[in-house]
Order: sequence, then structure tokens, then C-alpha cells
Amino acid sequence: MSLWDDVASAVSSRAQAVGMSRGKMVVNVTDSVVLHTLSMYKRKYIDKINLLAGKDVLKDIVFRVGKVEKREKEVDAREDYVKQLHSVPLNQTDVDRIDDVVASIEDDEMRGLLRDLFINQKKLTKMRGGTGQ
Repeated sequence: MSLWDDVASAVSSRAQAVGMSRGKMVVNVTDSVVLHTLSMYKRKYIDKINLLAGKDVLKDIVFRVGKVEKREKEVDAREDYVKQLHSVPLNQTDVDRIDDVVASIEDDEMRGLLRDLFINQKKLTKMRGGTGQ
């Protein structure tokens, strides 16, 4: 079961191995779309797990919609990312440009939401190494 996370790392936040018996692994998934998608690649997952295990230990995988626990590493990584994003400084020129763009919006709430969105997008661009000009 521990090999599931290695093999399915791209979907680890939406699929979790919850049991194994007689060569059959049970994997909970968050929804039917994930279930369908993973089912199409079932053979690939079985082959990869058997390859990593060094022998044919897995015969089948049963995907079912069920509870998928949030992993602390994922939560911590997301929180670190948000902290990093909020710590990116913007210069006054960037803020003034954003304020100019949203100034014509009459609804205060909408203007504030869009301002926050544009500020976060500008910070994200800078965080990724772009200039965002």
C-alpha cells in the first residue's frame, strides 16, 4: 500500500490506498470523475507497483468513492505557499496601477475583490520570476 503514494503522486490529494487483501488494493477517491480517470489507468498502476515491489504482489485495484484524508504534508505545503505569496512585496507603482484599473468599478465590494485578485496575481507573477508588465 505504501507504494501507492509513489506511483500515484499526481493524484495523491484525491486518492488514498485504504486496504489490501489477497492481491487486491482498495483505493478511496474523492469523486466519480477521479474514479473513472484512475480506472482507465488501473493496469499501469498495477504494473508500476509490481515493478517497484520487485514481484507480482498486486493483482487488482478497486477504486471507490470514499473519504480521502488530507495529508499533513499537503496542508503544510499549501500554507507555506500562501505565506510565501503574501510575503512578496509590491512596489507603489504596481499598487497604483492596480488601483487605477479598479477605480471605475462602482460597487465597493466588487472593487475590493478585484483589487485583491490583481494584487495576488501580481505577487504570484513576481514569485514565479516574471515581471508582469
